[in-house]
Amino acid sequence: MKALLIFIYIFSFISDNPDPLRLKEEINAYKESDRNDPPQSGSYLFIGSSSIKMWKSLKDDFAGYPVVNRGFGGSHFSDAIYYFQDIVKPYDPSKIIIYEGDNDIASKKSTEEIFSDFKAFYKLINKNLNNPEIAVIAAKPSPGRWRFKEKYEALNLKLEEFCRNKKNMIFIDVYYPMLTETGRPNPDIFLEDSIHMNNKGYEIWTNLILPFIED
Repeated sequence: MKALLIFIYIFSFISDNPDPLRLKEEINAYKESDRNDPPQSGSYLFIGSSSIKMWKSLKDDFAGYPVVNRGFGGSHFSDAIYYFQDIVKPYDPSKIIIYEGDNDIASKKSTEEIFSDFKAFYKLINKNLNNPEIAVIAAKPSPGRWRFKEKYEALNLKLEEFCRNKKNMIFIDVYYPMLTETGRPNPDIFLEDSIHMNNKGYEIWTNLILPFIED
């Protein structure tokens, strides 16, 4: 595993992947928190970029369930791979809810690159964990990144098709429920930056994810 992480670290400098070490301080803070208050085995792990990190009401929205938030802002699928041993494997989660791809698209990676990283992350789960259930959240539409509409839809299609053929996976489509009747992102569910969600946005996500949590 150490050799794999070294390879990924080197690869990040010769591909479109950002340097994962930019997030090390944030990951170390999670590790310190885990030392002081270890999450229970079999938790429901939410992992991904800032849309997960900024979900401050997560525990209240899924009250009664062992949810753990390990979102780290600005992350890509490649970062989820790099820090797998730190913020995925130690929890031995029974369910994993992942949201990545948003920043990958904004950094102008190709759909094929992003999908390849996603599959690498999935392989790590299969190799290191005890067959958890996995929910993949669609890359969300946002007014601030609407110029990438076609790339969002192309990636989501690939993710959905992949999940459809796996017994332990589901694809959660948040993309279309976040659009208005005119087919554009609903500005009322976003913060002023037009990228991150407000409470109304998270309410949509909660309602869509809850069946997976309750199952």
